[in-house]
Amino acid sequence: MIEKTVMDLLNDLVGGRVYFDHAPEDVSRPYILLQQVGGEPVEFFDKPSDADFVRLQIDVYAEKRTSANDLMSQVRTQLASVQASAIGAPFSRYESAVALYRRSCDFRILAPA
Repeated sequence: MIEKTVMDLLNDLVGGRVYFDHAPEDVSRPYILLQQVGGEPVEFFDKPSDADFVRLQIDVYAEKRTSANDLMSQVRTQLASVQASAIGAPFSRYESAVALYRRSCDFRILAPA
C-alpha cells in the first residue's frame, strides 16, 4: 500500500504526526494529512496491469505560512525516493476552522495495483 510507504517516509518530518484523511482533535503542530484522491490504471494490450498511478493529495499544516511552505519542500524531497511527481504546483491557504496555514499538493506515484 503506497499510502503506508509515504506515511513512513514523512513521519520523521513531523514527529510521527502523519494521518490519513483527518487529524485527531488537539494534535500538535505541524502535521501532515494524506488522502488518495484518484489515479489511473496502467493498461497493457496483452496482459492485465499489476500497477496503477496513484494520485495522493498531501496537505501540511503549520502555525506559520513560511513553516508550511518549508515543510512541503521537505515532503517533495522525501517523495523523490518513490519517484513521485507533483501534479501542478503546491497551493497555500489559511484554514480558519483550525487556525493554521495549509500547503497542499497532489502527487502521482506508480504503485502496485
